[in-house]
This record gives sequence, structure tokens and C-alpha cells, in this order.
Amino acid sequence: MAKRKESHFIPFLKSIFRDTTQSIERNNLMSIASVLSIVAALIILGIFVIFSVNLQHITQNVESALELKVYLKPGITQEQVATVEQKLRSDTDITEVTYVSADQALSDFSSSLQGYSGLLSGYDSTNNPMAASFNIKIANPDNISSVKDYASGLTADGVDYVKYGEEYVDALVSFSNFSNIFCIVMVIVLSVVSLFIIYNTIKLTCFARRREIRVMKYVGATDWYIRLPFVLEGTLLGALGAFVALLIIRTCYYYIIAYVTNAVYLPMNSDLVAPGSIMGPLALFCIVYGVVIGACGSLFSMRKFLDV
Repeated sequence: MAKRKESHFIPFLKSIFRDTTQSIERNNLMSIASVLSIVAALIILGIFVIFSVNLQHITQNVESALELKVYLKPGITQEQVATVEQKLRSDTDITEVTYVSADQALSDFSSSLQGYSGLLSGYDSTNNPMAASFNIKIANPDNISSVKDYASGLTADGVDYVKYGEEYVDALVSFSNFSNIFCIVMVIVLSVVSLFIIYNTIKLTCFARRREIRVMKYVGATDWYIRLPFVLEGTLLGALGAFVALLIIRTCYYYIIAYVTNAVYLPMNSDLVAPGSIMGPLALFCIVYGVVIGACGSLFSMRKFLDV
């Protein structure tokens, strides 16, 4: 019994694949247009996805490398410095506290000027314009505002003010959120465009074979028996478009990585996401996207022709 079912199933699959390939050959121009539309949509989507992922990666690197500078008041005593340090270390959100004396701050600033360090030759410990400070790191970047408020509240102990690049980080986070929203909108818009083109491609195929479909309905063929070659056609077109788009995206991303590494400065020694980390999920996304768009476009376009 199982052999009989298997013997019927194999010719059935062969006939479906034969009908699918013949349909693609007969409508080669529309098939090419469908594949190209999916390729274009996925390339644009891939660019936005890669850009968004890398922006989030850089934002996280910047946030994790952030330090708060707690500047101390001029003339602060060593006892006050010890008190401030003790209170900073008592905060569970703070993971590291490093004291930088005024003399050390002047020396570091002079070193950063490189060839222009002579501009500070007139300054020493007696007329040092730099302030002593604490560099503090925190465990969770989300708590940086609360840590800043806590450190700023130690003015009675000798804290003058607290600074970190909040404007820079806030702008980076806002831009990251905007890019995520924009990426979602682009996914929706381009999905609708691709779906529409696949829909019309399969619809033209169905129109050309409408008499054959009606004959199959009259002789008792089920809707799914008729649908399957067309759904498979849309699925193959979608998968082909996804494969081509993925090759282009992968190749371009390797060139971008090489260019950015050698020619572009990223904040706080950040780097781009490694191709191996992003290409796997992106490949899965592209294949699923292409197959789903192709299959859905085929299913929607078949409804009218099955109503006999």
C-alpha cells in the first residue's frame, strides 16, 4: 500500500515541477521582473538592517566605554578627597573609581597636545589651571543619569560638577531609534511593492492558463492541486531573488568592513559587527522573506481563477 502511494506521489511531484518550470519559461520577462523586484527590495532592506544593527552595536560600545568625570573643587583637602572616593565606591552602580590629581591632569593634557605641549610650559603645581577629578565607570549605561545625579549631590563634600558626553550619547541613541523605526517602515513598504509584483506575475500566468484551470476544476481537481504549481513558482522566484540579494549584500559588506577599518574613524575605538555574526541571521531573514512574499503573492492571485 505504501509503495502504491509512493508511486503516485513521485509522478505528482514531477508534474508540479514541470508545470512550474514551464510557467516560468513562458513568462520569463515577468519572472525576471519579479526576481529583480525582490532583489532590489532585499538589498535596500539589507542595507537598512545592517546599518541599524551596526548603529546599535556602536551605541552599545560607546555607552559601555563611557566614563563620568567628577571634578573636585579647588583647594579640596585630602580628607575630603577620601570622603568623596568612599561615597562613590559605596554606590552599587559604580564599578571603578580612579583618582586623577590636578598635576596628573595637567601632565595628561600636555601629552595630548603632542607637538604643542610647549604652550603649557609656564604652568606648574603653583599655578595649575586643571582640577583634580575622579573617573568613574558604571555597570549599566542605562543608570548613568542616576549616577551623575548622585555624584552631583556630593557638593558639600567637595564635588564641583560632573560631566560626561550626554549630548553625544543622547543624539546617538535617538538616531539609532529613528533608524529602527525607519527600517520597519521600509520593510512594510517594500514588502507591499514586492507582493504586488509577484501577485501580478502569477495573475498573468493564471490568466494565460485560465481554460486549463477550468478544465481541471470540471474534472474534479482540488483547489490545492491547481494552486500548488503556482505557489511553487512564486516561492522559487522569491527564493532566487533572496539568494541573489544575499550574495550582493554579503560581497558589499566585506568591502565596507575593509574600507571602514582603514579609512573611517569610529567613536571610542568602536568597530563594525563581524560579517560572521550578522550574515547568518540576515541570510535566514532574506530566504524567509523571499519565500513568504513569493508564496503569498501566488496565493492571493489564484482566488479569482478558482471560482468556477
